[in-house]
Amino acid sequence: MSIPTTVRMDEDMVSRLDGLAQATGRSRAWIIKDALSRYLEYETWFAEEVERGRQDVAAGRLVSHEAVKDRMRRRGIHVD
Repeated sequence: MSIPTTVRMDEDMVSRLDGLAQATGRSRAWIIKDALSRYLEYETWFAEEVERGRQDVAAGRLVSHEAVKDRMRRRGIHVD
């Protein structure tokens, strides 16, 4: 089930959106839904990873800055 919603955009954004819709043969609505879906997927993943990191810190699961630099050096990556 789709629920209609309204989003206000400036003229430049709508123009770019319409240009992309025309170039890809998709509708304006399809592009907006696809972009929003990708955004939500990424932001959800990011928030979950941040929370996992916070839990690791709270549990004392940390790696020192020097240990990270040593690991990078062992892989042949130059670090200061």
